[in-house]
Amino acid sequence: MSDGPSRDLTRSPTRGSSGDSSRGRVVAVPCEGEDVLALFALATGEPLGDVPVGSHPVHATTRRGRTFVATMGDRAVTAVDPNGEVTRIETGVLGPSHFAAANGELFVSCSAGDALAVIDPESLALVDRIAVGAEPHEVAVAPGGRRLYAGSRRDGVVDVVDPVAHERIGSIGIGDGARVQGVAVSPDGSRGYAVDQSSARIVAFETDTAADPDTAPAPAPAPDPDPILGAAAVGADPYDLVVTADRVFVPGRGDGVVHEFDRDLGLVAVHEGFARPVDLFRIGDDWWVLDAAAGRLRSLAGAVVETPAPGLVATPVREPTRSDRLVVSHYDDDRISLVDVDDGAVWTAETPAYPFGSVVV
Repeated sequence: MSDGPSRDLTRSPTRGSSGDSSRGRVVAVPCEGEDVLALFALATGEPLGDVPVGSHPVHATTRRGRTFVATMGDRAVTAVDPNGEVTRIETGVLGPSHFAAANGELFVSCSAGDALAVIDPESLALVDRIAVGAEPHEVAVAPGGRRLYAGSRRDGVVDVVDPVAHERIGSIGIGDGARVQGVAVSPDGSRGYAVDQSSARIVAFETDTAADPDTAPAPAPAPDPDPILGAAAVGADPYDLVVTADRVFVPGRGDGVVHEFDRDLGLVAVHEGFARPVDLFRIGDDWWVLDAAAGRLRSLAGAVVETPAPGLVATPVREPTRSDRLVVSHYDDDRISLVDVDDGAVWTAETPAYPFGSVVV
């Protein structure tokens, strides 16, 4: 269903130097408190208007030139064309929150509907729903899009989904009473990781997708009697994680620490001195920590960059002519900033209430 045009996502000021790769690009920010997608010029922070998208928008992603917004208060996902035309895609179940992409389709966790909604980003149609564990949250994609791993916050499992067949083919128990928040898969696909928020630990599990990513996985294997490879304690109130080829990082929001592990969950370091760390980003040679209770970014090496306010969510801006920068959402302060770790805040702009996870178009 199309709701008609609203704002043009391609209309961005072109001020800036001739070498500025941010010219013409737009920051699109779901604002949960006012049910809109707010638009800003990436180069300058100039406001470009708002697009109504539905109740409680939280996360966004881009596919096929469109911006898709998950609206947790609705049974729908909103698609916004570059010309600003808005289309509502009914999911049939409540609580769309997180996106994952595989095999040309979008998979949307619907936390109140215990399902993944499958959306065709070209036709803007719901093509299927996949039943998964209660209150699904984050969804990780194996290399090549061969498997999806969806964490359940109420059933304490990670569901294994075949994205081609649109079928749950198994589940991995993370532990009695586990509340699975973040889920990730290693770059080689050989193992997955799940954050158990209730027990403040990270769990590593075996996958069936460690083969060549250009080769389709075998049919669903017989259930492994014990796919768990190991577990380790982390800081209080963990929520998310970052996984690389040889490192696993888990911020502990409750006690201001970041645990760093090797891929086998051997402890490498416990980084202290944060207020409420929520995420990490690799910029240049350093890892930078976003802090939801302090107006700064701090690297694991100790460098500090002041920001206008604490940040809850940040989006890396990939630019070929410079080091990555971050669009930081200051959720409680109704602002966003473009932050350069060398120069600090490039610009700051006021937003509608409660800006969440942005995308750059």
